[in-house]
Amino acid sequence: MDWMNKALLTAAIVAMLLAASARFGRRGAGVLAGLPTITGPALCWLAAEHGNDYAGQAAIGSVAACAVCALFALAYERASRRLGALAALVLACTVAGVPTPALQALSGDLATALVVAALAAAGACALMSDRAADAAAATRPAPGRGGHDIVLTAFVAGAVSGVVAWAAPATGPFWAGVLASPPLLAAAVAVHEHARGGRGPAQRFLRGYAAGLVGRAAFGAGFALLIAPLGIAAATLVAAAAGCVFAAHRVPGRVMSGWRAGKASS
Repeated sequence: MDWMNKALLTAAIVAMLLAASARFGRRGAGVLAGLPTITGPALCWLAAEHGNDYAGQAAIGSVAACAVCALFALAYERASRRLGALAALVLACTVAGVPTPALQALSGDLATALVVAALAAAGACALMSDRAADAAAATRPAPGRGGHDIVLTAFVAGAVSGVVAWAAPATGPFWAGVLASPPLLAAAVAVHEHARGGRGPAQRFLRGYAAGLVGRAAFGAGFALLIAPLGIAAATLVAAAAGCVFAAHRVPGRVMSGWRAGKASS
């Protein structure tokens, strides 16, 4: 599958996440964005195009990238308390981008990459304040969702994802995995929520996203361990099940409360 198809898939998933945030709650949409909705297909494509060993190394890169994604979420959440959507996005991208080259130290070391990713995601969850976000959201009415906004946001996210997918094969397996797992979806949805409804909705989304990253890291680790002995299909299914179990264990109450709140407001 070429980069254009990957871009279209990303755009479709972003649009669905924006719709989910309106109907089923921002935390639930955040968890979906944190899970390997893009990383999983990308690793399968890499396995099909470059072989299982290549994909296994790429999966380690995707696990390591979860730490950067968690840092992005935390930086945006904190910046959104004082800054607008664009300024918060620039600051969060800068904060997450600075330590990214250091991920090279985790190449080929799945255990360390998994520990770093898990600690980063758990730390981001712990440092994001529910009270501040809920207080901010309570002062604003629920924003409407314009079709034009959803299409534009999805198009931008898809275009960026397509460029990343096009460049990934030239980077080597580890960095291909890192590039397959950037916070593109989180950035697109967080900016949309922040611009339309203020910092409260964006913060609730980002808390769910950070929790979902635990599931993404579990998926990547499972895929890296199982791709060689089981092959693409079985490794993907087992790793996806493991990722969902870890994510569900981390956020069942949060997702359900967001779903109930979304139904009440619809």
